[in-house]
Amino acid sequence: MKKGSKLLCGLLGVAFLATGCATVGNVKNTENEVIYNGNAAVCVSDYVYFGNSITDYGSFENDGSYKTSAKISYLNRLENAVKLSATSKDYSPKNTEKVNEEVVGQDHNFMFVLGDWIYFTTPKREQEKDSDGTPQYVYKHSTLFRSKLNGDAKSQIYKTTGEISKIEVLKHNGKYYIIMLAGTDLVKVEVGNNVSAKVLAKEVNAIAVPKTYKNAVEQKTLDWNGYVFYSTTKSVDGNADISGTTLNKISVDGGNAQEVWHKQGVTLNIVGRERDALYYTIGDLSYEFDTNSTGTFDLTANQYKIYDAKISDVNLIATANSEYGIIFTSNSKTIYRTTTGKTGVLTFTADETEISANVVEVSGRRIFLASSTGIYSAEISQAFNTEIDKDFTIEVERTIVEMKDIKTTMISYDGKYIYFYAKLQEVDEDNITETDKNEYLFRANISKTNEYALLSLTETNTRHS
Repeated sequence: MKKGSKLLCGLLGVAFLATGCATVGNVKNTENEVIYNGNAAVCVSDYVYFGNSITDYGSFENDGSYKTSAKISYLNRLENAVKLSATSKDYSPKNTEKVNEEVVGQDHNFMFVLGDWIYFTTPKREQEKDSDGTPQYVYKHSTLFRSKLNGDAKSQIYKTTGEISKIEVLKHNGKYYIIMLAGTDLVKVEVGNNVSAKVLAKEVNAIAVPKTYKNAVEQKTLDWNGYVFYSTTKSVDGNADISGTTLNKISVDGGNAQEVWHKQGVTLNIVGRERDALYYTIGDLSYEFDTNSTGTFDLTANQYKIYDAKISDVNLIATANSEYGIIFTSNSKTIYRTTTGKTGVLTFTADETEISANVVEVSGRRIFLASSTGIYSAEISQAFNTEIDKDFTIEVERTIVEMKDIKTTMISYDGKYIYFYAKLQEVDEDNITETDKNEYLFRANISKTNEYALLSLTETNTRHS
C-alpha cells in the first residue's frame, strides 16, 4: 500500500481520504487543458473512461445497495488504440479495465480529466440528519472524487448537501474551477495541484455559467468573463409585500456579489448561458443579456427580448471565430434564431419521414439529435443563411445508429464517435437474444450508419467475448 494517507480539512470540511495501490496501468495525458466530452464518457490519450452501467440510485436503501451497484456501475476504461477484440458489436470487448469500485454510472454523472487526474461524481454514501435529527441516506446528493488515471490516490474533494442541478468546469485567469448549484448552494471548487472549495452564495434558485470547454466541437473556447450570474428570491424580514426575483453576479476570483436586476413582484427564470450571453424568461417572453455589461438594468426592456414565447435548451451555433445564432426549444419545437434576428421552426426528417428527437450535441452548424430509437446528424447551415423569417424542413444527413432503449440524457462526443447508454440489443441474425435490465455504454461512428460497438462489460456472461 502507498504511504501518505492523510486527512486534509479545508474551509468547508473538504476531505482527502487516500486509497490503496492501483490495479491498472498508468496513462499519460498530453493535453494541457481540461478534457470533457459530455456526461457519458471522457476520452484521454488512447483510452475512454466511463461508468460501466447506469444504476438507479433512487432504489438504494442503504450502503449495502451502493456496494451491490458498484459491482456493475464502477469506473471502467478501455483502450481505443487497439481493436476491441469483441466477438461482434453486440458483445463486450475483452480488454476492459476496472479503475475503481465507486458508483460512477448514474444520472448525476459528471466526469472530466485535468492533468493527471480524473474527476467524477458518485451518489453520496454518508448519512445526513433530517429536520428531526434522524440520520438518513440521501443518495440524490453527490460526492465529488478525483483519482489518478490509473485509479490511484483516490480522494473525496467535496460532498454536497443538496442535489446538483447544474455543474460545469471552467478556466479563468489560469485556474480551473468546478462551479455547481447543489441544492440552493452556489459552490466553487478550485482544482489542480491543490483543491479548495467555497460556497459563494446561499438560497440560490438558478445559476448561469458557460458550458464546459469541449475540444471536439467547433465553437470551442475557454474565454469567458469570470462572472457567475445567479437568481435569488427577494425577501425582507417583516415585510411580506416584498417579492420577485433578484439577478446577481459574483466573480470566481473573489469579491462581493453585485445586484444586476430586481423588479417588484416579477419572476425571472434563468434558461441558460452561451459564452457570455445570458438567456432568461419573464412571463411568456424570452430575453438575451450581455453579461459583460456593468451596472443595473431593466431586464424587461424590449432591447433584450428575442422571442415571444418561453424557451429552453439553448445551444450556440458558431465556430471558434464566427457566431451564426442559436437554436432552442419552444412549445416542443426546435427553433433557430440568427444573429440578425431571423427565426423559424426546424423540422427534421429521415427518409422523408418526420422524426421526433432532441438536440444532444452541437458542433459548428452540425447538430446531433437523439431519440430512444435512433441518433442522427443534421447540417443546418441553410437556416443561418436566410434573410427572412422562414421555417425549414431538413433531411438528416445520416442516421448514425438505430437501436432500442437509447438513453438520450447521457451523451458524449469526441469528434469521431458518439457515446451513449442503451440496453442490450436482440440481434436475430447473430442468434443473440439474451439480454438483462442494465443500460451499458455503446459508441457509434458519426460517419457511418449502424457502425456501433458495445464498450461495457455486461452482467450477462453470454455477451462476453
